Amino acid sequence: MAKAKSLAEAKGCFACHQVEAKVVGPAFAWVAYKYKGSPKAIDTLSHAIEHGVSGVWGGMPMPAQSVTPAQAKELAAWVMAQKPIAPPKSA
Repeated sequence: MAKAKSLAEAKGCFACHQVEAKVVGPAFAWVAYKYKGSPKAIDTLSHAIEHGVSGVWGGMPMPAQSVTPAQAKELAAWVMAQKPIAPPKSA
């Protein structure tokens, strides 16, 4: 998983996300909480990473990222490997 974290750092994910705190986008741990137990979590997240998404975590859209499909899946798996934490009610 260290390789995936390095990929997240290299791709600038931490400019908008942190592991346990909201920055611009939700904390990775909140995302892991939202999708825990979902058999489609990796596919859903990798699609969002690769193609962008809006309306899932409020009004701020996440633009498509400059990643390959394999990198998107690797990043999605890394997000899902975080300890799930429920987001605060105000998030």
